Parts: sequence; C-alpha cells; structure tokens
Amino acid sequence: MGGLRVNAPLDTDRIRADFGKSAPGLDAVRTRADFPILSRPMSGHPLVYLDSAATSQKPAAVIRAISRYYEEANANAHRGVYALAEDATRVLEDARARVAAFLHVTAPRQVAFTRNATEGINLVAHAWGDRHVAEGDEVVVTAMEHHSDLVPWHLLARRTGCRVRAVPVTDEGLLDLDALRRLLTPRVRLVALAHVSNVLATVNPVAEVARLAHEAGAAVLVDAAQSVPHVPVDATAIGADFLAFSGHKMLGPMGIGGVAIAERHLDDMDPFLGGGQMIREVALESSSYADAPARFEAGTPDVASAAGLAAAVEYLSAIGMDAIAAHSRSLGVRARERLSALPGVRLLGPDAAGPASSGTLVTFVVDGAHPHDIAADLGREGIAVRAGHHCAQPLMKRFGVASTTRASFYLYNTDSEVDAFATALERVVARYARPHSSARPSDSLPAGRGGGNAAARGRAEEWGSDLDREVVLDHYLRPAGRDPVDDCQVEWEGRNPLCGDEVTVRVRLDGDRIAGLQVVGHGCSVSVASGSMLASELKGRTLPDAYRLLRGLKAMLRNEALPDDLDLGDLKALEGIRELPVRVKCALLPWTTFEEGMMQWPQPQPTSSTSSGP
Repeated sequence: MGGLRVNAPLDTDRIRADFGKSAPGLDAVRTRADFPILSRPMSGHPLVYLDSAATSQKPAAVIRAISRYYEEANANAHRGVYALAEDATRVLEDARARVAAFLHVTAPRQVAFTRNATEGINLVAHAWGDRHVAEGDEVVVTAMEHHSDLVPWHLLARRTGCRVRAVPVTDEGLLDLDALRRLLTPRVRLVALAHVSNVLATVNPVAEVARLAHEAGAAVLVDAAQSVPHVPVDATAIGADFLAFSGHKMLGPMGIGGVAIAERHLDDMDPFLGGGQMIREVALESSSYADAPARFEAGTPDVASAAGLAAAVEYLSAIGMDAIAAHSRSLGVRARERLSALPGVRLLGPDAAGPASSGTLVTFVVDGAHPHDIAADLGREGIAVRAGHHCAQPLMKRFGVASTTRASFYLYNTDSEVDAFATALERVVARYARPHSSARPSDSLPAGRGGGNAAARGRAEEWGSDLDREVVLDHYLRPAGRDPVDDCQVEWEGRNPLCGDEVTVRVRLDGDRIAGLQVVGHGCSVSVASGSMLASELKGRTLPDAYRLLRGLKAMLRNEALPDDLDLGDLKALEGIRELPVRVKCALLPWTTFEEGMMQWPQPQPTSSTSSGP
C-alpha cells in the first residue's frame, strides 16, 4: 500500500530467522528485549508479568508507531484533501488491510474498527440483532462466556423479546456439544461463543459449532479476544459470521479492536451509532448511510491506535502465530505440572497438554486462601497475576467458587518466570496451610475464601504502618460481629462485583440505636477485617452517629478532610488502603452493605438517650 508509513521498520528477517516456524521454539528471552516495561521492577523485584489475558504489554515498535503517527501524520482521516489528511487516511486503511489479512477475511471492508471486542459484540447485537431477531427467537450462548458476550444479548432480549439460552460446560471445562445440538431448534437466530475461554483456556471447536449452527439456519459470533493474540485464526475457515477481537490483548494499544464481518452480512446490518463518517446524505428530516465499514464507524476514528495495531499485527506475523501458540502451550503445560504438585491447589480447565487447551493461562484456587490475598502475596514478590471472577460469574458458579487466581502467559514470558511463579506460590500455599486445630476467622469462610493463623503475617498488605497492619490482622483473625442476631429487622447482602466477595449484615434496632449487629460472609482479609471493625464500631451507636462514621470512612479513603472531632477508632488503620484503589472496594463492602440495607428500613424514632458511645 502506497503513501506514508508511520510504523517503525521491524527487522522482520531477523525475527523470522530467530522465532519463525523453522526455529525449534520462540526465544522469549530475546523477545523480552523488545518490551520496555518488562525492565521495570515491581515491589523491589524483577517484574514477572503474568496477566496478559487481561492486557498484553507493548513492544517498542508499537509505541514508536503511535508516536510517529502523531509526529508525522496527525489529521482527521477521510475528511480533508490536503497531504496530512491523506496520510492519516492511508494509515487507517493500511491498518484495516493488515488486520483483514491477519484474520484471513477476503476484503478489508469486512473489518469494522471498534474500541475493543466488547464494543464489537455490542455492534453486532444492535446492527444485526435488532434487524434479524424478534420476539420468540433465541440466542444461544455458553456457560463459559465473558460478560461481554452475555450482557449484549441480555439487552437484545430486553429490546426484542427473544430468549437467551446457554450450552452447559462439563466438569472438564468443555462444551457439552450434545446439549448444543438439542438447543439448535428453528427458533435460534444466533450462536455466540468464545474461541478460547479467559478462565479455563479451553479451545472451543468453533468450526464444528459453526457448521451445526449454519445447518440449523443460525449465524455465529465468535469472541476471539483470547484466541487472536495466541493462535492462528482464520475467520473464514472457521465459519464465523462475526468475529470480535481487542487490540490491547494482542500487543496493540488500548482503545482499538474490531469485528470481522462475513461478506454476506455487510448489507443486512443497520448502523450501530449515528453521526459523522457513517452517512451518505443528511437532510433535516432524514439520513442515508454509507457502505460498510464506514456505516459502523461513526465519529472521528482513532488513527493513532490503528497505527499501533498495524505494528502489532506486523510484529506477531513476523514471529509467526504457530511459534507463539507452541510457546504458550509449553508454558501452560509447565505451569500446570508445577501447580498440580502443590497441596491445597485446585486447577480449573482441561489439561494444557491436550488439544482442548490453548495453554495460555492457568486458573486455580487455594484451600484456605482468598484469591485477592494470593495475588497480593505474589505481587509483593514482583509477580503480577489476576484475582477475581474474571468477568465470568456464571462460570464461577458452575465450578462452585466466587473467584479464582489466574496466571496468563504470552510470547515474552519464559520458563524461568513460570518457575519463579510456581516457587513463590508454593511459599504462599505453605503460609496459608492451617493445622486442623487452628481457629478460622469465621465458620462462614469456606476453603478458598478465608485463612488462619499460620498465614497471618504473610497476608499483611504493604501499606500503612506496622501498627495499622497489626490492627487489621487482629480483626481478620478474630473478627467481631459473628454472633447471630435474634429478631433482626434489617438483613441485607452485598457483593463486590470485581472479585465475588459477599457479605451479609443483620441489624436489630432499639428505636434509632443499633442494639444488635452481625456481619458474615466470604471475603479477603481486608474485607473481613473491615466487617469486623463495622461490628465493633457501630453496635450501640445511634443511626445518625453510624452514618457520620460511615461518611468519615469514605472521606478518609478519598483523602478528604475529616471533622476535627470525629474519632474513627480502629478504622484509622484502613487509611493506607487508599493507596490500593482496588482494595478500597474491599474495605467499603461491609459499610456500603450496611448503608444500603438501612435505606430499606423506615427511619425509627430516636430513643430517649442521646449517647453516641458504642
């Protein structure tokens, strides 16, 4: 393609020679040198980045491509007729052509750029779904889907009256294809499924699913966010009518992704968003729309991110997707072998050595430990992993857990990093192991969600003073507020959507005084400790005083000024949590649950006493 090229030239011959199909394997040590951020230490240790399933790191070539676009070609694409505008247009369309070739679709116009795979799926749900799905129709999903491939169909069902049904997952983490065949009735208009699970690493048989769906007269959407970065993907060969991907998971920048659309659907889809760029002609009373893909790309495009995405595709292509896939599988096999030998560790998903797994990640739970605490402990050793429900709450429920810990691998990870991760996890598991006689913080904290004395000091976060951490640990190991409350008037359950933590607050009132208070649930050390503090600080207070203390806690965690006469008590020990934004939600969960519960209760009359003491 002619015109300006803002992508920094890659030494593709060198890359192919070192890492291509003819090489015995991808040399991740050499690859790492292309990623500037990997030289940054974390918590005083070398960074071991094992969260590429959430977002990948960026090679220097991608960073340079974005910078060079702004330095040399910044203008509004498809608008002006001057040289800079033409250059910007060429950069955008060059990126589209590169992505189309990378995904093996016939024509660049089949690729519509979006911000990410989520927006791509929403585009299909609106642009195709609103036209082709009606009341009484069905959309089939799977029980292993990311929320991004569930919620858009729920919203479509709300708009159209269609029904969303799910293919179950087996104990091994595989799709139940017999159940899929039973679900594929004439009412089904679309089957939506992940190519690779972001929790199980399962590689779904998308080509077989597409064949079955097409025989039943249904279209197929493939969520390829976890496959496009790691394995060769031929959108045409697998029979995908729609294939969504995210640039930031495939070495590209955040803010760009797309959906590859089969040629036959380009003209039977309506616009997703309205505005500039996507129109053919506009009058005051009506408008007509441009051909695809412009019809789906309203507004000013993110050309800089497109330049970065083009550089990422070039980088991946130079190494070779077969080599990348083999490297990921090798790391996954190594990780599962090491982790399966650890006592108290349960792995989810199929064996990485088999064809049903990509090997790109390993997901696990540890007996007696909350995933947030596991991730925090590993983070203190420089190892970055993910903890939570991974935007897959139905799948968590299927396997009987609220959340898990996940380590995910990519082309810049090495065998030695996997070993460092496994060795560090072994130390963490040893800290969390409890003798049978050890007291648990709460009988309501099952395996994988609590802990005991042997792990106490290992769980203290690196925030605040030593005294603050001791206060939090004391509340975690000996939590207050566990005794039942008879005749409670308020019972409310709260959840942290990030990690699946749960808490139930039960309150008995005497007028406007809190006479009884119970706090139980499943949570990490910070959440459990904060719930204990709530029980200790609020029992015996009047509701106005309780709300004042709650406002003070929120102000402290927002780094706002507190009233001079407000004594936060043990809550002051949580002050350092504000340096850990994700854990702020853990600390606030019991308190916001209390607040929401009390909002459901009519305000009682004040008691005769005005004392605010506990």
